[in-house]
Amino acid sequence: LATCLKEGADQEQYDQMVAGDMKNALEQMVRALFGQETQIRWVEAYFPFTEPSWEMEILFNEKSSQTSQQTEWLEVLGCGIMRKQIMDPVRPNSTAWAFGLGLERLAMILFKIPDIRLFWST
Repeated sequence: LATCLKEGADQEQYDQMVAGDMKNALEQMVRALFGQETQIRWVEAYFPFTEPSWEMEILFNEKSSQTSQQTEWLEVLGCGIMRKQIMDPVRPNSTAWAFGLGLERLAMILFKIPDIRLFWST
């Protein structure tokens, strides 16, 4: 990635490569946590410090013909490419990405908790 701008890639191509690198790294992390068969999808999102931004969702409950359970996608993290205005004062002309995981979401998956509200109920 570091040399692609020197080799003629424009900024848009570079940003796409950084985003692809970020998504690949995060997908590998999630599959290491929940298994290689984990189904993942990306949803465009807004976060104030990143542009572009996405949320990663994983298949939490898959619809079964034997039950009435519906297919559910669960958001597990938000991420994006850091805005230039934030990066330039710290490290000019650099690109970085950021992400945040929801611990409650991870616990829901690992311990098969059906509703996030159960964490705060008595």
